[in-house]
Amino acid sequence: MLKAFFIKLRGTLLLRFYFLLIILSLLISGCTSLRLDEAAWQDQRLIAVWPPPPEKGRIKLLQVIQGPQDVIDKSSGVTKKIFDYITGNKEEFIGFYTPQCIAADGNGLIYIADPSIGVVHKYNLATKEVQYIVQAGEKRLVSPVGAVLDSENNLYVTDAQQAAIFKFSPDGVFLHELDSKGTLRRPAGIALRSNGDRLVADALAHKVFIFGKDDSFKGELAGTDFTESFSRPTYLAVDKQDNVYVTDTMNFTVRVFDAQNRYVRSQGQIGDVPGFFARPKGVALDSDQNLYVIDSIFGNFQIFDQKGDLLLYVGQEGTLPGEFMLPSGIFIDRNDRIYISDTFNNRIQIYQYLKEKVQK
Repeated sequence: MLKAFFIKLRGTLLLRFYFLLIILSLLISGCTSLRLDEAAWQDQRLIAVWPPPPEKGRIKLLQVIQGPQDVIDKSSGVTKKIFDYITGNKEEFIGFYTPQCIAADGNGLIYIADPSIGVVHKYNLATKEVQYIVQAGEKRLVSPVGAVLDSENNLYVTDAQQAAIFKFSPDGVFLHELDSKGTLRRPAGIALRSNGDRLVADALAHKVFIFGKDDSFKGELAGTDFTESFSRPTYLAVDKQDNVYVTDTMNFTVRVFDAQNRYVRSQGQIGDVPGFFARPKGVALDSDQNLYVIDSIFGNFQIFDQKGDLLLYVGQEGTLPGEFMLPSGIFIDRNDRIYISDTFNNRIQIYQYLKEKVQK
């Protein structure tokens, strides 16, 4: 009898939780994205630069976001009242559980896929508002992992458990599900080329698939010149020349393909010292074409130049600002701001690449 009571209670709380997310999405949807003032990106309480003085700093920590309480306009009592009514307790915010891939528009709008609770968090730092995406038409998100914005600010979300890719409008309205012709098994990271191609890493199929600008299925990334094989590819990035970088996680390397899908090279191999990988995850590139690779086991991200030489590594295992616990996703916006999903610290961290100024 007692066990049945707890099962019934858990089911009721889950229903209230999802009902709450849908209501919040409806209440806060439709907000336009304003531009966040440059000075507002920096949390003045944080002073952390890599490498440390007296060397010249290259990476600076801007802020750490634990959840909506660090963003939302606290003058509004709407969120709290809804939570109190539906959940029956005083929990005011829904925080991150296991944040994974991140997408951002560079103006303060950030999407964070959170597979453990089937939610994509939408944070608007400029308007200080929060929204949640939990539905894709008649389907509820189950395990959203990948997230990317196209040139029109439409959002693409991969759902690993449902083997699906969903497309949403800039206002969060579900548009359609991409037809993968039955090839997807466990899609993870997703990235876009300048021609509109959508590239998706599938960890269970051990492949990278390509969808066209019209969202139609086109085939696989790797051609016959790629004589090796992927083992759990998970994350993707595309540079300014449309070269594609694939985290080949269980081969402990990053594979590089050119704009014509020809295999170019691999970056890194298994090892326990800087320059090597133990569990590579997210990949991204800054405006100087430096390659950033998250390593969840090391609790850091490493930065390489295009020759493959290690330039710097940032972070270590821990819970303090600038430290990580099993980080996963990374995204770099057009202003060289670096977004890291600090997965098991249940937060995201934002950094700045300190680009060299061109001498005139």
